[in-house]
Amino acid sequence: MKGFIMINVEPGTEKAVFDILIRIKGVTEVVPVYGERDFIAIADVEGISDLNRTVMEIREIEDVTNTQTILGMELKF
Repeated sequence: MKGFIMINVEPGTEKAVFDILIRIKGVTEVVPVYGERDFIAIADVEGISDLNRTVMEIREIEDVTNTQTILGMELKF
């Protein structure tokens, strides 16, 4: 299961937060982005409980001000 976690941080803390995000279990990639969000973290986890743990760990980072998570969808043809 993939989760795309959009993250906002306090201005000026981007480098410090990035360094923490890349060490979180389940996070496979962290992409700095332009626009309303500062980062998109891509989590590749076994299930919803693992994704929940990952998101909660991200939310506990001191300078993270907001998150929004989108679940990846599996298409079956």
